[in-house]
Amino acid sequence: MRDEQLKMMSLLVFTFQNAAFVLLMRWSKVLDTHYNSTVAVFLTEVLKLPLSVLLLMYEKRSVTEACATLNREILGAPLDTLKISVPALLYTVQNNCLFVAMGYLEAAVFQCTYQLKTLTTAVLTVTMLGRSIAAHQWGALVLLMAGTVLVQEPPAKGGGGADSSAGMMVGIGATVAACVCSSVASVYLEKILIESKPSIWVRNAQLCLFTIPIAAVGTQMVKDDYLKEEGTPIHGFTFAVWASIVTNAAGGMIVAVVMKFAGNILRNFAQACAIVVGGIGSCLLFDFVITSRFVGGVGLVILSIFIYGSKVGQLAARLY
Repeated sequence: MRDEQLKMMSLLVFTFQNAAFVLLMRWSKVLDTHYNSTVAVFLTEVLKLPLSVLLLMYEKRSVTEACATLNREILGAPLDTLKISVPALLYTVQNNCLFVAMGYLEAAVFQCTYQLKTLTTAVLTVTMLGRSIAAHQWGALVLLMAGTVLVQEPPAKGGGGADSSAGMMVGIGATVAACVCSSVASVYLEKILIESKPSIWVRNAQLCLFTIPIAAVGTQMVKDDYLKEEGTPIHGFTFAVWASIVTNAAGGMIVAVVMKFAGNILRNFAQACAIVVGGIGSCLLFDFVITSRFVGGVGLVILSIFIYGSKVGQLAARLY
């Protein structure tokens, strides 16, 4: 019973986090306070490190054991730790791309477009890992692409920068770049570090050792015209910005819990619910107009999620 409760709770939190993150990022961009998103990415990575360590302590039920594990897996395996620098760079670029994308795309459109990471991951899994993809999964990827194309309908006026065709192309480009970075990083980790499988919290801590300095360098690579005027790098940070930082930092932890307690079908269901919640939230908060074309695109994306994550036997049972 306790596992069932943990499963449902993790799915509810997963759904809320997925929807809340994109809505909060979009809200922070609509407010147009000229905050530096690279600083937001940096603070996100800084927050992830203590969260990972605390969760490792909880997993080990001992501060001493957690510290010993970190010492053994990080300091005791310097080559494996150094290999983490590649995905760390990719994940940092990905997070910066997400903030760029949300400056031009409605939250609901972004959520659907971001599902393209399933496509990029599948292609890389075949090319880099030499694995095969089932026929029904290729079909699901075709549905995903079709649904993504359908949701790219220019939104109604009043949606900020997202009503510009040029702006939308920037947003789509940033989203695709984020998908590619996420996929390459995840497949790289699976290919290069297949013999080393530490705790997910140790892996997050290893990533933070590189993402924090990389993100810090990123803050210096962007010209901040408001820094001298405001006198602080966190100028323009509203509640929406801080909330998006927290939800983003917690996102990886939540996904790990969901992977542990929930099955594939339930994860897909939660992901689909998050897309629906994001669409409703965009409509209520940002005057996003939900058209029949958008609904059709969302339907195809959600259908592709379930088909891709299902086995042939499960599909047959549903059809017959």
